[in-house]
Amino acid sequence: MKVFLQNLTLTASIYTVLTFATSLLPVVAGETSRSSQIPQGLRRISQETATGQSGSEIPLIELSPGYGVNISFISSGEIVEKVWLDNPAIASLDVDGCLSGLGRECNSPGATVLHLRRINPIDMPQLPKMNSSLLTVVAKGNSGRRVYLFRVATANTKPKYHTIEVTPHTQEEPEIRELLPQYQNLQAISRGLEIAQKQRLISPESRLWQRIKNFLTNVKSGESVSNAARKAGITLQLVNRLIELGQTTPVNTLRQRLVNQ
Repeated sequence: MKVFLQNLTLTASIYTVLTFATSLLPVVAGETSRSSQIPQGLRRISQETATGQSGSEIPLIELSPGYGVNISFISSGEIVEKVWLDNPAIASLDVDGCLSGLGRECNSPGATVLHLRRINPIDMPQLPKMNSSLLTVVAKGNSGRRVYLFRVATANTKPKYHTIEVTPHTQEEPEIRELLPQYQNLQAISRGLEIAQKQRLISPESRLWQRIKNFLTNVKSGESVSNAARKAGITLQLVNRLIELGQTTPVNTLRQRLVNQ
């Protein structure tokens, strides 16, 4: 009877680990697919980040010599009503529609794409000489009006993107359950990552692996789970799955416990 119960417990543990591994597979696949689907030269910024609701810093737009940057509101389904560039001495601003604030007379003002281009600094006695500026955008969509903020600065490096796409609000999985101390959550994530590797759900050579490692580093340095996940480019859903997977008792450990009984 005792041997039967031991085998039953061992079978249940194996089933638990495989169940969590199976549930992790679509999450990992989704993360990999999500990152691979971003075209080269495109940078996506969520509405929460650009409006300051995420708690992160104002997005920075760097303008390189000879290159412009587009800011697209097509994905968010919004129409730009007004823009302000506080320091026009370093950049020119154009839109795909018509905005009266840009020195034009418009019968039906509105735009969906803004275009920033670096220019040679203009001497404006009224403005302090700076290599940066604040860009404010007022846009209107189905859910109302929003105010977007972007930091604009000059740079001498080759641009990594040519278009910034403002993406609509997405419902993220709730914050990590604070049932365990932070260090125990980190241990569970590390164990979950090891199990995912053993199950061949993720490779140490993949970009997703490095993003998870960056997430762990950010959390250890004091970042909140949400901010660390956002900066590392992973979802809270993936973090939760790794915690669940890491909290299960490893099969080898359980087998050793049964032998010692």
